[in-house]
Amino acid sequence: MRIPLIAVVPGLLAGSMVIGAAPASATTDTTKSATSAPSVMTSNKLYRSGMAKAVACAPTEPRKGSAASIKRYLQYVAKCNDILWTRQFKAVGWQFSRPRVVIMTTGTKSPCGTLTSWSPAHYCPDSRTIYFRLLKSQIKDPFPLVLAKTMAHEYGHHVQQRSGIITTYWSDYNRTRNRTARNLMSHRLEQQAECFSGVFLRAAEDYLPVDQREYDYVVDWASKNATDSAHGKGRNQAYWLERGFDSASPGACNTWAAPNARVA
Repeated sequence: MRIPLIAVVPGLLAGSMVIGAAPASATTDTTKSATSAPSVMTSNKLYRSGMAKAVACAPTEPRKGSAASIKRYLQYVAKCNDILWTRQFKAVGWQFSRPRVVIMTTGTKSPCGTLTSWSPAHYCPDSRTIYFRLLKSQIKDPFPLVLAKTMAHEYGHHVQQRSGIITTYWSDYNRTRNRTARNLMSHRLEQQAECFSGVFLRAAEDYLPVDQREYDYVVDWASKNATDSAHGKGRNQAYWLERGFDSASPGACNTWAAPNARVA
């Protein structure tokens, strides 16, 4: 097993969905509880799509020092997510369209904002595009499982966009002025995307492949180190990643109905 510590940076364990700033006219001060969230979040049709079937996702492992090989790896992982989520949407009678994927080795700007060493990947819902900046440390010594998980997390935000969750999230977020309430809403969104990434890793487990010791290491590292205001406590991020992986089902990823303590 190879676990290069240099590659396991916080930004690779929790991507983000760029939401922008709320308008000055926002007026709601109440904290959103799980039970008061809209039904498109708490009872989304996608939750009834069933267990994910295996995805034969076997990209060539990226080479140390080769940005081109890492790009190919990430693009392949994105295509594997296309297969998985097209199936899940079809199971509930929905059509699915894949996101655009932009992978950069230079520059830090995307149309949605700045890509940083802490958060080198994000999803722009308006353009339905995943932006991924390769860090020098990743190129020097890539960690395929972390790369795949990060891509799957950002893809999870696209799944939220296509299933109507992000549109409703945006509307509620912009009406909410209370910082605690906003943080909890952000945590639910991000931890759900993390759960969706776990669903993907389980579906691709035998082909990617997912080495159990590397997976356990990533989960443990996230639990101890990944806490931030946008994504919540590391232990909760790790919980939802494992919940998605263990269940292999989007139905296990209903963060919107979970107690506040589980998404804090």
